[in-house]
Amino acid sequence: MSHPTSATPSRKKTVISLLVLAALTGIIVFMFKDHWAEITAALSQLSAWQVLVVLAIGISYPLLEGCVAWVIVRSRIPGFTLRQGIDTAWSGTFGNVVTLGAGAVPLQTYYLYHCGLPLGPGVGLMTLEYVFHKSTVLLYATVMLLLQHRWLAANTSGVMNYLPAAYFVVAAVIVVLVLVCVSPLIQNLARWLMGFLPKTEKWQQRRADWQEQLDILGEESRRLLADKPRCARIFALQAVKLFGLFCLPYLCIRFMGLSPLGFWQVQLLTSLMLFLSNALPNVAGMGSIETAFLLVFGCFLERGEVMSVLMLYRIASYYVVFAASAVGFFIAQRHLAEMKPPKEA
Repeated sequence: MSHPTSATPSRKKTVISLLVLAALTGIIVFMFKDHWAEITAALSQLSAWQVLVVLAIGISYPLLEGCVAWVIVRSRIPGFTLRQGIDTAWSGTFGNVVTLGAGAVPLQTYYLYHCGLPLGPGVGLMTLEYVFHKSTVLLYATVMLLLQHRWLAANTSGVMNYLPAAYFVVAAVIVVLVLVCVSPLIQNLARWLMGFLPKTEKWQQRRADWQEQLDILGEESRRLLADKPRCARIFALQAVKLFGLFCLPYLCIRFMGLSPLGFWQVQLLTSLMLFLSNALPNVAGMGSIETAFLLVFGCFLERGEVMSVLMLYRIASYYVVFAASAVGFFIAQRHLAEMKPPKEA
């Protein structure tokens, strides 16, 4: 792969993306207008320390993603530091929002390239990080379902009855994604299917690029999966990251004094909410989470209550995180200007 040009989003694209996000936020706020009095009353009950706890847990998510990136990239660059891992996470979070979901991996691989990791392995490792994340989401939701399926079946109705179907659809997609990374048979099948692409020069170039990336992905997968202790650390960090994220709705509910739902029940519902959101369309992470949250928690909370919890949850897990990532991204760019690329392992 060629030397990358700057992956920093242009000012025009950033402004357009932020305007789109502002419009989507406005639509969501408009949807809440009939319950605004309830929402403000619930939020006003929170003390300063409760707000800080919720925001701190929200910020911990990208920081733990940085820890995951640090562990993964050190398989290729032993000198890769934790600070660089966190820079990589901030770059991905910022890129995902300002490019409306398209720029996370390009910005991360651009940063990693300047840390000494070639573009191909950089894309491969960031893809593997995504696969580890999705695999952990699947395992977490599955364990929660196995432990609490009777409670869920006895306490849900309506749209929630379709949740098992959504679970199996998303689970199948995640399993296929994992197999593309680790199974030579599935990789060969993918190469065979690429043979049916149009024979035009444009499509043949795409086919060559995709096959090259598939080869690199297979090589990086074999290299990383052979290191079992490292894989165990990655899964552990991913599980801790999800645990913290899934604690947020419970804390919001408890701090507002809204529901008798237990801790592990909220863990189950939040894991299913995240799972369901993967089956819904979204723009830079917006839309699908809100819809899935209202569907899942709407079975247990009044309309105004669920909107109050959702408001605080999204402020902590999305808006504050995006604001922090903007600062983190520009700090990462300063670090790039200062660092000397380490040698690749």
